[in-house]
Amino acid sequence: MASLLQRFRGAALGLVVTLGLSACTAPNPVAVDYDPSFKFANLRSYYLLDTLANGPVSPFESKRANQAVNEVLKASYQPAASPEEADFLVRVQLFSSDKVAVYEDPFSIYGGYRYFGFGWRAPLRVREYRESSLIVDVLSPDEAPLWRGSMPSVAGRYDAPEQQLFRLREEASMILAKFPPYNDVGYD
Repeated sequence: MASLLQRFRGAALGLVVTLGLSACTAPNPVAVDYDPSFKFANLRSYYLLDTLANGPVSPFESKRANQAVNEVLKASYQPAASPEEADFLVRVQLFSSDKVAVYEDPFSIYGGYRYFGFGWRAPLRVREYRESSLIVDVLSPDEAPLWRGSMPSVAGRYDAPEQQLFRLREEASMILAKFPPYNDVGYD
C-alpha cells in the first residue's frame, strides 16, 4: 500500500511539473511575410543598408541593432563590399513609441495616517512604457521587397549597452531563423 501511494505521489508530481513547464512556453512572436515567387535558394551574399529608426530611438540603439543583425547574417551569408555586388540587400528597422497603460485598481481602500484613520485613493493606476519592434527587411538589388521578419523588442529595457546588444542578437537570431522561407528547392 505504501509503495502504491509513493508511485501515485511521484506520478502526480511529474504531471504537475510537466504542466507547469508547458505553461511557461510562449509561442514564437516572430511575424514573417515574403514573396512566394522569388527563389531564395540562390542567395549567397548580402549588403547591409543604413538602419531606419522611428520614434524615441537613439543612434546607438540603431547601431547596435544593425550590428546584431550583421553578426547573425555573417554566420550564413557572405557580406558584399557594395550593393551592386550583393545578391540581396538587408535593411534593419527599429520602431519605438511611448505608450500609457491605465489599470483599474479594485483595492483602492488603505489605512490612514500612522496608527489610526481610514482613507481612499483613486481607483486607477497609470503606467508609462515604451513599446519597440525590430524589423528586418530583405530586398532585391533593385530594392524590391522580398522578405520581412519582425518581432517586439525588449532590448530598450536594459540600461547597459552590452545587455542591449546581447538581447538584440537574440532577437535578430529569432527573426533570421525564419529566413529564407523554404518554399523552393534547388538552384536556377
